[in-house]
Amino acid sequence: MKFQRRSSEPVSLNLTPLIDVVFLLLIFFMVSTTFDQSSELDLQLPEAVNGQSSDQATSLKVEVPESGPIYLNGEAVEDLAQSLERFLEAETVPERVVVIADERARHGQVTQVLDALAGAGLSQVSFQTRYAP
Repeated sequence: MKFQRRSSEPVSLNLTPLIDVVFLLLIFFMVSTTFDQSSELDLQLPEAVNGQSSDQATSLKVEVPESGPIYLNGEAVEDLAQSLERFLEAETVPERVVVIADERARHGQVTQVLDALAGAGLSQVSFQTRYAP
């Protein structure tokens, strides 16, 4: 008995819907992703193994880079003492001050920052570091 062969069409896979879904997922993840920018300065923070996490919101940040001006809440300042006076006149006294000093910053510059903070009557000062497990 002789069977007649059926002519079969070649199987093809339509990839257009798959590509559409992949692009939609790509767009979704690009839009929903947030980036943490803790500081716009390139600071190398010193590492600390012992310490505690700082979950409280601070109202005053003083950044001391390796070189260049000191930053008060993200703005470069020439004279920290005068800038602190203006800040305290415009705002309420902050509960805490965080000093973010680059590990390569001069000790004298950090000491000047601490002196200006003490002169402004700010005594709740802490230092930010990187955690080194």
